[in-house]
Amino acid sequence: MQSRLLLFSVNSSLLILFQFIVLRYITNAFKLARSNKSLRINIFYIISISSLSLLAILIGSLIFQLFNFSYYDTAISISIIAISYGTAAAFILWLGFLFFSWFKLNHNLVVLLYFISMTIIAINLIMVAALMGAKISGRPAHAVEYIGGSGDVSGYRYSMLNNISIITSFMSFFSIWTTTAILMKSYREKLIKSVIYWIVLSIPLAYFVITYFYQYIFGNLLISYLEVDPATVSIILGTFLSLSKPIGGLLFGLAFWKISKIISYERNMKTAMIIAGWGILLIFSANQAATQTSAPYPPFGLTTVTVLNIAAYLMLLGIYTSAAQVSANNSLRKFIHKHALKLLNPIGEAELQKEIQRTVKKISENKEIANLTAETSLELDEKELEKYMEQVVREVKKEN
Repeated sequence: MQSRLLLFSVNSSLLILFQFIVLRYITNAFKLARSNKSLRINIFYIISISSLSLLAILIGSLIFQLFNFSYYDTAISISIIAISYGTAAAFILWLGFLFFSWFKLNHNLVVLLYFISMTIIAINLIMVAALMGAKISGRPAHAVEYIGGSGDVSGYRYSMLNNISIITSFMSFFSIWTTTAILMKSYREKLIKSVIYWIVLSIPLAYFVITYFYQYIFGNLLISYLEVDPATVSIILGTFLSLSKPIGGLLFGLAFWKISKIISYERNMKTAMIIAGWGILLIFSANQAATQTSAPYPPFGLTTVTVLNIAAYLMLLGIYTSAAQVSANNSLRKFIHKHALKLLNPIGEAELQKEIQRTVKKISENKEIANLTAETSLELDEKELEKYMEQVVREVKKEN
C-alpha cells in the first residue's frame, strides 16, 4: 500500500506540475496576441491558473491525508470534480457563445454546428459533475483502504441525472462527430480516398456506440469468461470502455491539425489550430469522473479530471486567437490568389518556380500585408507560403 500511495503522489504531483508548465508556456507563446487590447486572453489565463492553483491545493491536501491519516475526505474528490468540470464547462460555453456570434455574421453551417456541439459538451460536463458529486456524497465521508472490489452503490437513486448524463454524452459525441465529418469532407479528393475517409471516420463512432450496448452485444461471452478469470476480464473491459472517448477526441483533434497544415504559412494561426486540436482531444480523454464513484483508495484517476481545466483553456485560446486573425488571413489569401492568377502563363516549370519565389518575396514586402501583420500579429513563414502558393497555382489551373 505504501508503494501505491507513493505512486499516486508522484503521478498526481507531476501531472499538476506539468499543467502549470504547459499553461505558462502556451500563454507566453501568445505574447503578441495578448498585447492586443481587443483580445481577452489574460482573463482566460487568470481563470485557468486560479482554478489549477485550487486543484493543486486540494490534491496536496488529499496526499497529506493519505500519508498521515490513512484515509481521505470524499468531499475533496467532489470539490476537485466540481472545480475541474465547472471551469471546463464555463470555457466551453464561452466558446459556444463566440461561435454563435460568428454564425450571426456569416450564417456558416459548420460554425452553427460547432456552436451546438460546444453547448451540448458544456451541458454534459455539468451533468456528469452533478451526477458524480451526488453519487460520491452518498458514500462514507472518509474513504479508507479496503479489500476486494467496490462499485457504484447508489442504485437507482439518481436515475434521472444518470439518464440525462448518458443522453448528453451521446449527443455531444455525435454532434462533434457530425461537425468534424462536414468540416473534413472537403479534404477528400478521389473515390478510394473517400471510402477510406468514411471508414476511418466511422470507426470511432461505432466504437463509442458499442460501449453503450456492450452488455447486449457481448453479454453471453462476458459471463462465460467472468466465471473463469474475473480480474482479467474486468481490466480488459474497463480499458475498452474508457478508450472510446479518447479515440474520438483524437479524430476531432485531427480536424484542427489538418487546418493547421493548410494555413502553415502563418505561424501564429498554425500554432493556434494545433493548440485547439490538443484541447478537444484532452476534453474527451479527461472526462473520466465516473472512475471515482467507487471511492478508490488511493483515488487513481482523480488527477486526470483536473486536465479538463487546461483542455478547455487550450481549445478556447486556440480558436479565439485564430478567429481574431481570420479577417486579416482572408485578406492575405485573396492577395495570394490574385497573384497566383498571374502565374498561369504557359512557361516552363523551372521558370514557374522562380516566379513563385519572386512573388512570395513581393508578398512578404508588400505594404498592405505588412500593415496586416502589424495590426493582427500575423507572422508569415516564407517557405510554407511558397508551398501554399504552389498549391493555389495548381488549384487555379484545375479550375481553368
